[in-house]
Amino acid sequence: MKKKTSSKSKPTFKEVFSAYPVTVFFIAVSVILCVVTFFYNYMVALCESAVIVILLIFAVSVKNFQFKRLIARINACQSFISAENGNGLENFSIPVVLFGSDSKIIWYNTVFKRNIIANTSPRGDSIEQFTGGIGVEKIRESETFECEYNGKSYTAFHSFTEYKKEMLYALYFIEDTELKEFRLLYRNSRPVVMFMTFDFAEENFKSLRESQVSEIISGVEGLAETWFTKYDCLIRKLGNGRFMIVTDIQNSEKMKAEKFSVLSAARNYTFGDKKAGITISVGAAVGNSIADCESSAKQALDMALGRGGDQVAFNNGNNNYEFFGGVSQTSEKRTKVRARIIASAISQIISGADNVLVMGHRNSDLDAVGAAVGVAEICDFLGKACNIVIDKDATLAMPLISHLDGTKICEKIISPIEAQSLVNENTILIIVDTHRQVFLEAPQVFDMVSKVIVIDHHRKTVDHINKAVVFYHEPNSSSASEMVTELIEYMQVGISLSKPAAEALMSGIMLDTKSFVMKTGVATFETAAYLRAAGADTVAVKRLFSNSLKTQKEKSEVVKNAVIFGGSAVGVVDFESENVRVIAGQAADELLCVDGVEASYVLFKAGNAINISARSFGNVNVQLVMENMGGGGHRTMAACQIPDISFEEALGRLKKSIKAVKLLNE
Repeated sequence: MKKKTSSKSKPTFKEVFSAYPVTVFFIAVSVILCVVTFFYNYMVALCESAVIVILLIFAVSVKNFQFKRLIARINACQSFISAENGNGLENFSIPVVLFGSDSKIIWYNTVFKRNIIANTSPRGDSIEQFTGGIGVEKIRESETFECEYNGKSYTAFHSFTEYKKEMLYALYFIEDTELKEFRLLYRNSRPVVMFMTFDFAEENFKSLRESQVSEIISGVEGLAETWFTKYDCLIRKLGNGRFMIVTDIQNSEKMKAEKFSVLSAARNYTFGDKKAGITISVGAAVGNSIADCESSAKQALDMALGRGGDQVAFNNGNNNYEFFGGVSQTSEKRTKVRARIIASAISQIISGADNVLVMGHRNSDLDAVGAAVGVAEICDFLGKACNIVIDKDATLAMPLISHLDGTKICEKIISPIEAQSLVNENTILIIVDTHRQVFLEAPQVFDMVSKVIVIDHHRKTVDHINKAVVFYHEPNSSSASEMVTELIEYMQVGISLSKPAAEALMSGIMLDTKSFVMKTGVATFETAAYLRAAGADTVAVKRLFSNSLKTQKEKSEVVKNAVIFGGSAVGVVDFESENVRVIAGQAADELLCVDGVEASYVLFKAGNAINISARSFGNVNVQLVMENMGGGGHRTMAACQIPDISFEEALGRLKKSIKAVKLLNE
């Protein structure tokens, strides 16, 4: 049977005075005054004595009641604790403190007094002084939590019971200071592997002698080696501009704290009073072994390069990435050799399939539909049945679909429901203009197929599709339509594009380049020339971008009411419109034409979410701004969706994200 906690039978005067100093003082003063009064008027003194006795009896009764209540509360707590040998909480082998639902301390045992507070009195009556500020509500949320007191670390466990409609809590402290020190030492010494490569276009060095190019590369290599060796790293050169770095978590955290300043140092490296034009990309990863780290670091480097380079992609484990840098323009490093190899691989896979389904992202635009049409043309020439999956109720490319009405291509367009009935074991799904599963037009179709091909130009994100047999990702390309056109050019079957297909592909390129203004390289114009030769009518394509007078007025309203914030124009579509997505995108484009505006953002509501369309001329990386808010895209055009939020809250988050990215540029 459990032993009940009891009090001492004969407390000493010293103990009583220590426990109730004020009460003892006033009793002593009252007795002295009563004695003095007795010499002047004994009747008054007798009355005073009677009052003192009554007050003493009342005070003792109150104290006894409080003490008994305290003992009862302690016994109530003790009743649900199994103590060894029935010794109860007082002689419990670990420190225990009892407290109520108001966080006030009720009692603590001898071990707590000796080990936790070192035989002193607590600094207050709240339990939070021992829990690092954690109150009752937080304590109840989990069985254990960690805390520190007087320089020692503890893991605290709690239990609770109810006594006379009052919640009583017991907290047990296990000191594990040394264990946590070893845990921290183990964590900090875990290996980190990094792969570093230099990003530059060889065309930038055509005017230089070979010795000058070698001097530039050697200078940047020396700069990078010097920076990394500050952090106790092992660095080895794998090839020209390629390095492997091995360090530990402790030193990698220092690099993060410095935001990998080696990126800006390389970016600003000069040769002959001019910037050399070389940037650094790094893939880093934490792992339990060097082999794990190496594999993950290679994937992280692919991620950094897929996002445009000039940045560090740090995999902290379980694909939990941190990104540093990514503020400079990317250099075009595309090769026709790679496009030819990819074209050959895709043609072989399609030739071995029973049928092909093509889809883009939800709320498909001209680029997604145009690229899908191009893929359908490839399948036609390879003799394979192909269908384009489009939700016509949610697409932004209805002008193009209407333009294709009456052609063979239009007959291939099916709904997501129809697509599910066409899937078999040998169906190929080709995804264009996105590489994220959450953005797909028909995610249910994606789940049903076993073979997937991805063709996309957006900067790579962490949640990219990872089961693709071919992942053709080209962030330096202007559009998915440009990428598909290049594949058509290099297909060995000699595809002859139809005029409607050429116009569909041209419309996709014109949309994403803003009529050959944004993100346009030499390859873009070569592709456009190929499509023009195939019969694309630029006037007919331009008509696909026409708006109704009502839409034009609504777009002008958004532009008129926009505000400027830190070099960015911010507009809000705060009215209902059937063309709200078109209005937002076009308004964001027009706001870039305002003097002094480097980036534009337009907010609109769709369903229960606030959507943001972001645009820039390239000096501001709107992809980073949108990624901070859960979205993505590429440097000059990005977007995000934030569910269950008001316009005011979304604007507040947008301004914070703009400031954060602006600090990176500085």
